[in-house]
This record gives sequence, C-alpha cells and structure tokens, in this order.
Amino acid sequence: MIFLAVTMGFFAESLRENIGDNSKEREYIHSFVEDLQKDTVSLHYSIRRLNLDVKNCERLIRLYGEGKLTQLPDTTLLMLSNQCGLSVDVFFNDRTSSQLKGTGSMRLIRNKMVADSMLQYWNSQYRLEQVHSRFETMRLEQRKAGWKTFNWFVVNYNLDKAPNAQIVAKNAIADPRNLGEFVNVCSTLYNSGGFQYLPLLQKQLTLARTMISMIKKEYNLENE
Repeated sequence: MIFLAVTMGFFAESLRENIGDNSKEREYIHSFVEDLQKDTVSLHYSIRRLNLDVKNCERLIRLYGEGKLTQLPDTTLLMLSNQCGLSVDVFFNDRTSSQLKGTGSMRLIRNKMVADSMLQYWNSQYRLEQVHSRFETMRLEQRKAGWKTFNWFVVNYNLDKAPNAQIVAKNAIADPRNLGEFVNVCSTLYNSGGFQYLPLLQKQLTLARTMISMIKKEYNLENE
C-alpha cells in the first residue's frame, strides 16, 4: 500500500507538472504571437522608409548621369538629396524571446515546427542587424558628403525663416566640387539598401506573417 501510495503520488505530481507546462507553453505562444504582430508593423514601416531611400537615390543617380540634376529647382534638389539617406531602423519586440532564451523555457515549446521557426526567426534577426550596420555606416558617409555639398541647413533647420536668414545661402549646392563624391556615395548606398537590406526586411516580414498563421493553426488560436 505504501508503494501504491508513492506511485500514485508520483503520477499525480507528473500530471500536475504537465498541466502547468501546457499552461505556460500557451502563455508563451500567445505572447510570442503578439510580439510578431508588433514586429510586422515595425517591418512594414521600415520597408516603406527604405523604399523611399532607394527610390530617391535611383532618381538622383539617373538625373546626374543625364546631366539634369543641377537643373532641378533648388528646393526640389535639397529635398531629394536630403531624403535619399533617411535612417532605417528596425526594433524587434524581444519581450517573449528574452524570457524563453534567458530562463531556459524553450523546452516548454514542444511543437518542433514552431520551436524551429522561432530559432530561424531569431537567427535571421542577427543577419538583418549585420546588414543594417553596414547600411548605416554608408548612410552616415552619405550625410557627411551631403553636408559638404549642399546647403542642407535650409532643409534641416528651416533657417530661411530665422531673423538672420539673409546670410543663409539659398542655392541648393554649396560646393559643386563635391557633387561627384556625393553621387558616388549615394550609388553605394543605393546598392546596399536596394539589393541587400531591402530583400532581408521583406523576407523577415514574410517570415513573421507566415509564423503567425502557422502558430495560430498549430495551437488552435484562430478563435481566441
């Protein structure tokens, strides 16, 4: 009877632990799906912003090659040159991932397909961060070249409305000698943004959306 009581106690404890693990697993899954949904919003915004960079860089390079860049109205040229190097950052929501990785709770995610997808998503974030770092380095070079080439003060600080506006140059190009250097940097930025950074952002967005759909199906969350 003692053996039976001990055995039953063991099974009861195992059952209680299993029920608790199931509950925790679903909590993590719900939380992770919420994080993914927030990530899709962030990624969508970053893709739209990077597309603007790429589009403006492409237009600037084409006009320069055709000898028409300096024919643009000063205001248009200032805005075009300034807005082909906008910052494009992605902020992933790591609320759930930090808990899963920091507390060893990944063992609770017993659906192998979901667990593997999580790891793939996190690994691709690391790759994205590397490409973003290279893009940001080149973007800062573009800003340096731009400040030497254009009168960006008018755009960035709106000095044309300041009391001493008469001392602010109104011509878009401050130093024509630096224009070629600026266009060359924009070309590199265009290649980095359009052919490396943008495809990875789009891939990450597709992955996030696919995971949301897959996780909801695997855990029957569609009606929750």
